[in-house]
Formats: sequence, structure tokens, C-alpha cells
Amino acid sequence: MANPTNASSGLKGPHKGGRVAAVVSVAGTLAAGSMFLMGAGAAHAATSDVLAGSKPTWASAGADRGSAPAAAPLAVRVYLAGRDPQALAAYARSVADPKSAAYRHFLTPEQIQARFGASAEQVAAVKTWLSGAGLTVTGQTEDYIAVQGSTAAVAAALNTSFHEYATSDGTLRAPSRDVSVPADVRSAIIGIIGLSQDRTADKPNNSDGTDASDKKTVSVSPGGVPYLGTLPCSDYQGQKLATNLPSLNGQSVPWAVCGYTPNQVRGAYGVTSSGLTGKGVTVAVLDAYGLPSMKADADEYAARHGDKPFRAGQYSEIVTPGQWTDTAACGGPDGWAGEEALDVESVHGMAPDAKVLYIGANSCFDTAGGGVAANGGLLDSLQLVVDHHLADMVSNSWGELMHFLDPSGNPVDMDPSLINVYEQTFQKGAAEGIGFYFSAGDCSDDNPASSCGSGAGSSRAQAEYPTSSSWVTSVGGTSIAIGADQRMQFQTSWQSSASSLATGGSAWTPASYLYGGGGGTSDVFAQPWYQSWTVPASLSSTLLNGTPTSPKRVVPDVAAYGDPSTGFLQGYTQQLPDGSTGYAESRIGGTSLAAPTFVGIQADAQQAQRAPIGFANPEIYLRAAFGLFTDVTDHPRTNSPLAVVRGTAADPSLRLFGEGVDLHATKGYDNATGVGSPNGRYLESFE
Repeated sequence: MANPTNASSGLKGPHKGGRVAAVVSVAGTLAAGSMFLMGAGAAHAATSDVLAGSKPTWASAGADRGSAPAAAPLAVRVYLAGRDPQALAAYARSVADPKSAAYRHFLTPEQIQARFGASAEQVAAVKTWLSGAGLTVTGQTEDYIAVQGSTAAVAAALNTSFHEYATSDGTLRAPSRDVSVPADVRSAIIGIIGLSQDRTADKPNNSDGTDASDKKTVSVSPGGVPYLGTLPCSDYQGQKLATNLPSLNGQSVPWAVCGYTPNQVRGAYGVTSSGLTGKGVTVAVLDAYGLPSMKADADEYAARHGDKPFRAGQYSEIVTPGQWTDTAACGGPDGWAGEEALDVESVHGMAPDAKVLYIGANSCFDTAGGGVAANGGLLDSLQLVVDHHLADMVSNSWGELMHFLDPSGNPVDMDPSLINVYEQTFQKGAAEGIGFYFSAGDCSDDNPASSCGSGAGSSRAQAEYPTSSSWVTSVGGTSIAIGADQRMQFQTSWQSSASSLATGGSAWTPASYLYGGGGGTSDVFAQPWYQSWTVPASLSSTLLNGTPTSPKRVVPDVAAYGDPSTGFLQGYTQQLPDGSTGYAESRIGGTSLAAPTFVGIQADAQQAQRAPIGFANPEIYLRAAFGLFTDVTDHPRTNSPLAVVRGTAADPSLRLFGEGVDLHATKGYDNATGVGSPNGRYLESFE
């Protein structure tokens, strides 16, 4: 789900757009606590049920170029619904709900499979149908059955035909009509993935906020390593003022920080005073590919900034370079290296004693073909965590648009089958006591009227996925100011506008919107129970286009610092501007920073609680009611200018905070920062 290509103003890597496995229309609404089970439509045969939405929206009559080669091999995955999908959703809710008798009665993966997984009879029935249709079973997990056959055989098995369609990505295969399956196996199938050829890839949600001027200078940091940014920059908010540049509201504007270090961030969020370190907790960081020098880089980074390196056995990886695929479409390992370093170093910085498991998916797509691969795609990697309970919580800094236009202007929506499988995976994780955290995106509500929204190909204002799932914790972004005493001076939502010097240099030009943390009202998911008493009806019952609706899911849930202009100082081995390779540091941000920062705080909280947190949202909203989150607003009372200067003295850029267009941080819950950011009392509440 992450589009590896850069978006506007230097957005790059893991969170801004999305990967779509089988791109089809999303029709209807998911009920809170249930999966988007594709209902039977008018069957193609009396004994078959249609999988609605399995023909993608881009496979239009005008683009039809005729039948696909009948003899061409085609591999698909048939995902299994399990014994009782509704019971799984109900149990996942009950173990996370403090009011439930089953609260924190988590199950093991084996118990999940025995209680909710596909029965032997269901598996046998599905395999008998597939084999009888002339398809060969090539692999099987508890989640799916992988099969392969000729395109003609798959078409016959699914009561459809496959055609080729002209697209901006070339001529691609897709079903010419929605597929159908025998009625006697329909209840055993949650969806089929691989029917259509992929159109887009998942994208990371990070940004260095780079201006053209930032790319002109490679400075040397006080520590003697290359700093890939510009000078002047500050070690803390307000250290250096741009006194030779125009003021803002009568005050000199500070130069942006070079990037906050973990020690500063721990102080600002109350981690230092808590004494918590995440001991006893395992955090999985999930991205694509892998940086060979990650542990060495993280250790060097920690040592340079006064922290402890990973102890023996504290850091581990699941990375299989020999199986990497789709590197061109995904931006390659180098395109994901910065995201990996950001995530690992942020988690380690906020929870220095937590175990960190890095999982590098073999592709930035959801799945890796039709076969079986332990960490094939991003979805495969999530299922790996759940099926083997590899971690207590998972940090994910990637996502995708649910509705977008391809370069030819054709509408492309997420595949309902894909949504079903993700939702089932999250529900299994919740039942096991695993929490999933996703960055909310880096372009507000992806309104195509904005430069970043149009650049990503968004077809409408929307909330991204998986961050908008009711079963994950969505983490939005803030702009923060940390002073010399490591205290938070102020914070606003990360919704930034930019201004440059006017002709003559005596004033700033009118500011224009640049980018910001993701959020908004979902047009797919119904309002989950835990939001019903907190989220204003003005948000939950109104879509982003202004259309009234039944109450829907609104994101984000929480927020942490993400603005690249108040971002994180990151370090890793990379290619330097002179062509050499070496360790270098730079400032980076995005909700790709916000998510692992909050996950690190959650690891500290779980240490204090001495029990798994699991799916955190019900307790997040409960704690918010007791004032354990700082309510972030766009206009906090402060004597400091809500802006910083980026770039160089000769070519500066003014960045203004809290300048949203569609999303705004207001008193109480809002669609820019959720319930707010955790404060010192939040961690105290777990002790």
C-alpha cells in the first residue's frame, strides 16, 4: 500500500499512497466490528454466488482489448473466511473492551485457529472444488489456499472470462465480469486475490520536507558526520533566530531544528520522568526490503546521541534479499532504507530496552504472487506476525489511497477481497493481544484540489487505508517546539503552509498550503463503538465532501510529532552526494515518524502495565476522557511564532504551523490530531 515514489515537496517512502493488489470497486459500508463480506448478487448460475466487486473499475468496455491468452498461467489465492467471522470480530472486541468479561483474555495463535480458523471440512471442500476445476494447489497456510492453472481454467472455475484492458500501465489482465464461486463453498471464502494485475504499490509515509535550497548544501555536523541538510539550524526551538529576515507578528522567527534527538523527545513526552524503557516488550517494525547496516547504524546513532546501543539479542530481523521482487515499482531497497532507519531508531529511542524485530517484506505490494512466502508482501508479513505471535505491537508507516485515478484518469478503488483479508488479520491480532499502529498519511485528507493530493492521484478527499480500519490505531501528526530544557513549549497539528521572500526581501509572500498529517471521515467504514461517545457528530456524520451520512469511522485516533520542520534527526549508511557511501544524518518527518514514536511510548506503557495492551483504541478513548492526552489545537496560547525558517539565509522558506485547509485541530477530538498527544500523566496511568 505504499507508493515508493516521491510526492510533492519531498514526500517520499513509506506513507502517502497505496498498494492495491486486485484493484476493484468498494461498494457499500463496513459495519463496525465486522468484515466487508461480499454479498451474493445475481448469480451467474443457480448454484453459484457472485463475489461483488471482483471486476476492477478500470476494466471498462472502452479499454477492452479482447480475451486474455487462454493458455497463459494464472496464480491466485483463495482466502479462507474461517468457521465464524462474526464471532471472531465479536471476540476481538470483547478482549479490548474494559467493560467485557473477556477483557484481556487473549488467545494464542493455536487457539485462534482452533476456534475461528477454517475447519478441515471447509478446507477440503474448497480444495475439492479447485482441483475439480482443473487447478493445481501450489501452497497452503491457515489463511489461504494458493492455486495455479491456465487462464482459461481459472475463468471456468470462477464462471467469468479474462480480458486484457488498455491502461496507462500497459495492457493488463482482469475479469470481464464479477467472478462467482459455488454456493456450497461460498461461506468458506473471504475473497480471492490475484485475479487482476496490480496497478499501484504501497507507499511509505515519510518526508524530509526538502526544498530545492535544502539540496544544495551538505554540511558537517558537530559530531563530525555528514549532515544532509542546510545551515543554519537549531539544536532546540528558539536557539537561533533569523534576525536578518522579516519578522512574523513582530517577532523574529527561529531557524528550524536540525532534527530532535531521542533524548529530547523522551523529555517532551514525559518518558524520561517516567523511568520507563519498554523492557519486556517486543515491537515489530514492518517495511519493505532491508538495510544491511541497520543494526550497526542504529548502534552508531545511539552512541552519538548519548543512548545505549542494542544489547545482544535485542534487535533481530526477518529479511530475505534473495526473494525481493517488484524493486523497480517499489523504489527499491534504497527507497525504503530511510523509512526503516527512521522507524527502528524512533522505536529504540522512545523504548531503549524494548526488543525490536524488523520485518522486511519482499515487496511493497500486499502479496507476493500466488504462491506462499513467509514475508512475501506487506499483508503476508502482517499475517506472519499474527500467525506466530512475533510481537506485542506492530509499527507500520505505510498506506494507500482507497480511491484514486490512474494516470489515464480512470477510477481505481481498493479490492473488497483485500479489505476483507486485512480486517480479518487485524481482528485475529486483536484477539491475540497484538496492537497495530499505522501512520495516517502526509497529505491531510488527500483532497485532489491540493498539490499533494493531485500529485498522488487521489480522486476525492478521503481517509487512507489501513489507517482507517476500525481495528488499528491511526497516528496523525503534530508540529512541536521543544526547548533547551526538553520541555514541550507548544504543539499544533501538522498542517503546514509555506512562504518565501517577496521581491526585495523585506516581507514574506502569502503562504500556500504544503502538506500535513492525514485524517478525515471514512466513506467505507462505519463508526466503531469506541468512538461513539467522543467523536463529534459534525465529523462522524458528514463525509469529507459535505454529504450527510450515517456515523462513520474518523481518523486519526492519536497524534505525535511528524512535521519535517520539527522532525527527527536520523542516521544511516547511504550514498552521499559525492557518490561515496557512508553514515550520514538528516532531519526527517511525516506520520512515518509519528507512528513509531507513539509505538515506543506504548511499549513503555505496556512495561508499566505488566500485561499486553493489545488493540489500544478502546482504552485510548477512555483515557482521553480523563485528560491523559494533551488536547492539541491549531492556535495554542504561546509567545512564540508558530513558524520556523527552513533553507539557507540566502534562500529561506517560512513554514507556518497549524495552517490546515480541510483538517483542523480544535478543542476536543478533531480530525487532525484525534484525542491529542500523550503526556506524562498518560504513562503514569498504566502504573
